[in-house]
Amino acid sequence: MVAILCPHCEEEIELEDDASGVFACPLCDGEFEWNLESDEDSRVGGSSLQFDLSSINPMVAGKVFILGISFIVLWLCFSADTLYAATGESSEEEPYEYTFTSDEMTIYNIYGANGMGKYTYWIDYLTNLNKECVEFTGEKCEGIDMMVENMEAWDSAGNTYSLFILCSLILFIMMMVLKLTIMLYESAIIEIPLGLAVLLNIAGKGAYYVGCLLWFLAIVLYMIKSPGASGALGMAEGDLESIGYVPILWIGLIISILAPLGYAGLSFASQDD
Repeated sequence: MVAILCPHCEEEIELEDDASGVFACPLCDGEFEWNLESDEDSRVGGSSLQFDLSSINPMVAGKVFILGISFIVLWLCFSADTLYAATGESSEEEPYEYTFTSDEMTIYNIYGANGMGKYTYWIDYLTNLNKECVEFTGEKCEGIDMMVENMEAWDSAGNTYSLFILCSLILFIMMMVLKLTIMLYESAIIEIPLGLAVLLNIAGKGAYYVGCLLWFLAIVLYMIKSPGASGALGMAEGDLESIGYVPILWIGLIISILAPLGYAGLSFASQDD
């Protein structure tokens, strides 16, 4: 007997050593081919292979769809230029915008400073400005300590977000590599011990779930650690027209919760069929 993994429910089943043909999994009833040789004569005769839609397992298709959506949205969260933004008008009715990335922020008219720069740059800029205020006036500039504190919080939030999102992306890539390895094994393209195949299959599933957890934590911790835009960053001059986290963060938060739940549900459903 030879033990293999069903390509549909990914459970271990046994076949005769010399078995070949089309089989139905006794656990999920999904059909699969095993140990079939390609029909070279049919290619010479000019006939083409026909794709049979009825052979697609809905559970497998659903899981592939969930994995694809998860990776796309995770990549958008990883590559997002802006994580938080605020726009408004100053007392001179000139529009301004604050944008916050994982390591940079755009500021508007804070003690004469404007533009995009790393948090560490603005922190150093304001710290040196405070020293000059003390040197010339004997007192610190109004509000600078609060600005520095908030920028340090933004910097810490961005660093946490970047670390967790990067680890999540690495786990997603690892999951895809392991899934591909299992697919090649099930197609008899590569040979690996059954025990290792089972271990790789479990590791692939685990990498996905852990990756989704880190993705969820990246967004939640960023929202908790970031101070939000406030008057301490120079916004008290005018009314804000829009303020908050960018849509991709909210979408990522929802997908990081629902996708693994849906994937787990389809996995259990395929085992029960």
